[in-house]
Amino acid sequence: MKAGERYLLIGPVSRDRIIRGERVSLRTGGAVYYYARLLSYLGVEHTAVVTIAEEDLHLLEAFPEDTEIIPVYREATVEFENIYSDGDPDDRIQRSNFAENPLYVDDIVEMAGEGWTAVLAGPLLPSDIPISTLKFLGEGHSLYTGLQGYLRFQGNPGVSLGFSRKIWSVLDCSDAVFLDVNELGVIADERRRALMLMGEHVDEAVVTRGSRGSFIYRRGRLMEVKAVEAVRELEPTGLGDTYMAAYVYMRQRAGPLDAGRFASMMATGKLEGKI
Repeated sequence: MKAGERYLLIGPVSRDRIIRGERVSLRTGGAVYYYARLLSYLGVEHTAVVTIAEEDLHLLEAFPEDTEIIPVYREATVEFENIYSDGDPDDRIQRSNFAENPLYVDDIVEMAGEGWTAVLAGPLLPSDIPISTLKFLGEGHSLYTGLQGYLRFQGNPGVSLGFSRKIWSVLDCSDAVFLDVNELGVIADERRRALMLMGEHVDEAVVTRGSRGSFIYRRGRLMEVKAVEAVRELEPTGLGDTYMAAYVYMRQRAGPLDAGRFASMMATGKLEGKI
């Protein structure tokens, strides 16, 4: 671990209902939660600024003991239901209550004044982290943003993906962004065109594809990363978030390809229930 290395994580905590076949479980969720688990596993100092309803504070007990948590109270906690078809981690239906819990600049201005190795933004829904907050953070820090929340909309029967023009502003604020291959298809129908459009606004875009691996687009160069095969599949939720946190961690030490390989290994560790 680098001396003085520390990460700031921002976004909502969610109350998750996970359905895999006939198995149903209730648990703490949210991108920030999975970022924290990975960074704790690596022994890295980190602080999580999270939105949550005060009545749901018990959800924070699932975070690692070494996570410094700063709750920002809102009226309702975000809820998600994740349904995996036949237990397939690449095939998921989602539902949400679409609670609006924005994190404003005033909520994080004090924390932003500290020295951070990087900031990881993990919105789950379009309202979670306003552009003004991203811009504020990106001006003074290395900012890595998960795009999933900005591309989710309320559909029938569940959460649907859709394009929003504000995605360009999200990219403009960020040093690198993360999304999965389905979300990439919302940017443009053809993969290369989607990446080129994104490349006009951000230096680095990382796209995960589940069991098919991932690829990284940096300044016009496309790099493929193979998936690390799992011995067993136990914990599919949070794989992309685990990948992102691992990538950001290794990116401070190595180039994009090595960071992607490390992130793939960590995501498989999460799938196998080791992280």
